[in-house]
Amino acid sequence: MKKILTTIFVLCTALSMQAALHLSYEKWEGDEQVITEVTENTTVVVTEYEWDEGLEEALMEVRGQLYSDESENITVTITRQNTGIIDQFCAAGNCVPGNEELTQVCEFTIGTSAMQRSWFTHYTPMEEGEEVISYEFNDGVNPAIKLTIQYNYAMTAVENVVAPQYNGKIYNLLGQEMPSKNLSELPKGIYIINGKKYINQ
Repeated sequence: MKKILTTIFVLCTALSMQAALHLSYEKWEGDEQVITEVTENTTVVVTEYEWDEGLEEALMEVRGQLYSDESENITVTITRQNTGIIDQFCAAGNCVPGNEELTQVCEFTIGTSAMQRSWFTHYTPMEEGEEVISYEFNDGVNPAIKLTIQYNYAMTAVENVVAPQYNGKIYNLLGQEMPSKNLSELPKGIYIINGKKYINQ
């Protein structure tokens, strides 16, 4: 009887420790950053945006972390509600611009560093209203995870405008943190600052 109970316990422990596809997204609530793990179909509503004075347009985004216990290859299927949307999806230091179609499939190789596991979306609203974009993450081993983002853009909601969060760190394209926080002090090349690529000439 003890053997049977031990076997059941070991089996339950193994099942609870099984591999998984990990997906999280970040959200700022006041000055506090809240990280939420996504384990099933989840919808996130985004109302905050950054206003680009030079381009005179708004930018809405969601960012987080993504990795698999068993695979480095991740497939992301993007499904848009409407055609002609200006958006892009980035993961592991690579960005894929939207193809203005309803469905798009992207493939990424996720590494072990935080930068190589980071992902984010950029959406540029052209007018006030709602846009829905769904992202299905699949590692080919575990059940896929679907994250739906509902962007609600209202130009009059000035209180929703937020400044970009920047920790002052600079990374190279391999996701390695650079020794200086001053771009001009680094060798010539392409660097990532706050999720965006910059060229140091």
